[in-house]
Amino acid sequence: MDKREAVRIPVHVAARCRTASGTVIAGHVEDVSRSGLFLRSPEWMRPGSSAEIDLDVAGERVHLRAEVVRVEHTPERAGMGLRIVSARGSSRAVANLMLSQHAAR
Repeated sequence: MDKREAVRIPVHVAARCRTASGTVIAGHVEDVSRSGLFLRSPEWMRPGSSAEIDLDVAGERVHLRAEVVRVEHTPERAGMGLRIVSARGSSRAVANLMLSQHAAR
């Protein structure tokens, strides 16, 4: 059973994830909800780590602060599940991302 508290919407948005040490991890957001996202990338950080994520959505830069809650590293799927701590840009940045990507499908 899925224990997530929010519905995830499939998306495909390029992302840059910056670690606390300043390392940049490039990847793409595979799914998003109002409380979190999955960042596909061959690189990852430990669960509990803080991250800053920049997304470009429909010409608008969305900056998220997040915490790594899980890491997947299998041949089928590699990346990190992140809980969104805060969003800067638009107060509806995550909702707009979900709506714009869902409408495009």
